[in-house]
Amino acid sequence: MSLLSRYVCFVFAQYFGLGLSVCTALFFLIELFDRIDNFIDYRASWVDVVTYLLLGLPDILYLMVPVACLLASVLTFSTLNKHNEIVAMRAAGVAPLRLAMPLFGLGVVACCLLLAVQEYVLPYTHRAEREVWYTRIQGKPGAHTVAYKTHDIWYRRSNRVWQARRSNVLENRLTWVTIYKLTPEGNIRQRIDAQTAHWDGEGWRLRQGSVRTFSVSAHFATAPNHFTERWFDFPEPPEDICALPKGPEDMGLRESLAYAKQSQRQGQLQQGRRYLVAFHGKLAFAVVCIIMVGFGAPMALTSNRSGGTARAIALTLVCGFSYWILHSLTMALGQSGYVPPILAAWIGNVCFGTGSLYLTIQAR
Repeated sequence: MSLLSRYVCFVFAQYFGLGLSVCTALFFLIELFDRIDNFIDYRASWVDVVTYLLLGLPDILYLMVPVACLLASVLTFSTLNKHNEIVAMRAAGVAPLRLAMPLFGLGVVACCLLLAVQEYVLPYTHRAEREVWYTRIQGKPGAHTVAYKTHDIWYRRSNRVWQARRSNVLENRLTWVTIYKLTPEGNIRQRIDAQTAHWDGEGWRLRQGSVRTFSVSAHFATAPNHFTERWFDFPEPPEDICALPKGPEDMGLRESLAYAKQSQRQGQLQQGRRYLVAFHGKLAFAVVCIIMVGFGAPMALTSNRSGGTARAIALTLVCGFSYWILHSLTMALGQSGYVPPILAAWIGNVCFGTGSLYLTIQAR
């Protein structure tokens, strides 16, 4: 790397750190003032408040990195232009946009960093933050420590669908259980009802129940075959049946993709689409760091001709948060099924990438 490239990268790193710090501090204060009434109402201790806010800090940093990349790119070239360093480089035969090439390398580093944070940090901080909020601040039972449920439980695996009114994981017991066996076409082939079901480590022992077998078309069923106690070799353990489902924000990239494929195989197309949109959205949000670097350099050069650095900074904030709004909107449309998952996640990147290309042509 040449001395000039190292100098440009150094200036970029300074502005990136400044922009990330300022944006994170503002977002942090907004979160604090938004929650302060809740902290007072629940009489939360300072330790719990600080713990909760610190656990939310990685998520704030994650959201602000693309904006910081754009801001650093704009301020780097605005500063060089202001001090006539761009003019000196032109005189030496160096094209201004050529200086952006090492910055793209920093954009790739930021992209990889976001992917790593999304995979290894955010899933754990999200769960820990929620645990602190519900258990230590609100005083409710923790989502990961609940030993029983009293509402309807639904679980599907392969060709079986489980439904139970109540569960007790500590005793490996379900109450008022219904098990549906499905045909490959999705019709009900058999229905098993029981008052209780107990897991013995290898299968389920059902008591006080009945079995009904349906015709191939599921239009009629045989008479119920009642039983007092019967053992079934169903391999689903109670931990799987009663597990609280994870949201996309609690999963890394690999887990989101695996869960999306599993849901689609089980026929849960809407849920599979939701997690597939989340997977592509996480990828797109990380890649936009590279696009923001390419977007900022020509915008700074063109803005300095007609408005100066202040106008460039204003445009940076508008563009950065416009992307965030567009990305959130298209993600919501994708999860609702109005837009294909890939298009929903990447349309913001395509729009800003096109804008970056247009500004580059204008700057030349």
